[in-house]
Amino acid sequence: MSEFADQLDTRIDDVRHRIHEARSAGDDFLVENLIDDLQNLMELAGRNDVDTGPIAEVIQAETGALPVIPSPEDL
Repeated sequence: MSEFADQLDTRIDDVRHRIHEARSAGDDFLVENLIDDLQNLMELAGRNDVDTGPIAEVIQAETGALPVIPSPEDL
């Protein structure tokens, strides 16, 4: 795995931790913003040819819904 992909994984783990803290605190607004951050990380990964499958699975787990993943032509 590249250093870039490793950094993305670290950022995703951090955001997931913050989501769980925000949920515990009942801060739905922060949860939604952090989920948006996850989606932005997925877009960043896609633009840099990093497999977005694991990030999509994280978003699905956090939201209960499958994210819409744009085709590479749309990025």
